[in-house]
Amino acid sequence: MPKEKTIPLTKLLIKLMAASGQTAIDYYNLIYDLKYHRQDYLAGGHKLVKEMERLRELRQAEAALYQLRRSKYIKAKKIGDKMIVHLTAKGLTLTLADSLRRSPKKSTGYTVVIFDIPENVRLARDHWRWLLKQGGFTKLQQSVWCSQRDVYDLITKFAKKYRLEKWVNVFQATDFWQRPNRHSFK
Repeated sequence: MPKEKTIPLTKLLIKLMAASGQTAIDYYNLIYDLKYHRQDYLAGGHKLVKEMERLRELRQAEAALYQLRRSKYIKAKKIGDKMIVHLTAKGLTLTLADSLRRSPKKSTGYTVVIFDIPENVRLARDHWRWLLKQGGFTKLQQSVWCSQRDVYDLITKFAKKYRLEKWVNVFQATDFWQRPNRHSFK
């Protein structure tokens, strides 16, 4: 008589738990689909619901892309079946401002920006001030701004990219005679 194959108890329990876990996931999907997508589920089951969600996400992405193009944050052009997207100067500035705000705080010291951008390039000066303000810098006095965030590299790269280095000086400082108001830092 052939000997019966025995399965160790732990393997049996793991198999039972895996099967019950998959059943629980399938049950959750059924309840969710019926609650939020009843018509789609009744018409074509879980696959149709997933396809409808994919199409909805695609429409949302297309709408976001359209809004970014309309706001002139990006330029997009279709080449064949691929979409090539580039940040505009406006989009790059907004992205940089967000990066400045999210940069880690320094344990000691400040990043200080001093600038003297001439009147004949007023637009560049206004954009520069906007970037510093949106980036979480605090104005110490006219054309002198500082931040407790570690943003020295980001600011210097931006100034070089847009050829502002002859009017902008960025440095790191640890001491001020009159200390900046710490409560104004974000």
